[in-house]
Amino acid sequence: MALPYASSTAGQAREKEIRDTLRSTGASAVGFMVDDDADQIIAQFRLHGREITIPVRVGAYAEAWLRENKRGPRTKESDHNVKARKVAESAAWAIMADWIKAQAAMMAAGFLDTDAAFLPHIHLPDGRRVGEAITTTDGPLRLPKPNS
Repeated sequence: MALPYASSTAGQAREKEIRDTLRSTGASAVGFMVDDDADQIIAQFRLHGREITIPVRVGAYAEAWLRENKRGPRTKESDHNVKARKVAESAAWAIMADWIKAQAAMMAAGFLDTDAAFLPHIHLPDGRRVGEAITTTDGPLRLPKPNS
């Protein structure tokens, strides 16, 4: 199977689509950031009183693309890595846009509420996201490691 989203080209142009989708669900304070240090793009917004941050690691997609698209003997490694990065940046924006659009559709249809749709990305009072808290804390809410 080909890597999904590898042919996406809109890239950061999907930002307006994401903003419009979030606003249609009642979100406010919608913003985006490209964090080069953490190698990710981030959507952040407030929805029904919840602070939500959705990070997408661009480098993870670039690594997957490089695994699937081996460098040919005539291609410079640096050129191949530049292409992987370009593909990954476009794919990351497309994946974020489609995932948020899917969550918004689930909410609109009544399948999920805000908490269920965005639970791993909701901020706790201490600033951590729920997904981080349940995988890094000791205690009754800690999820066991998944089976690989």
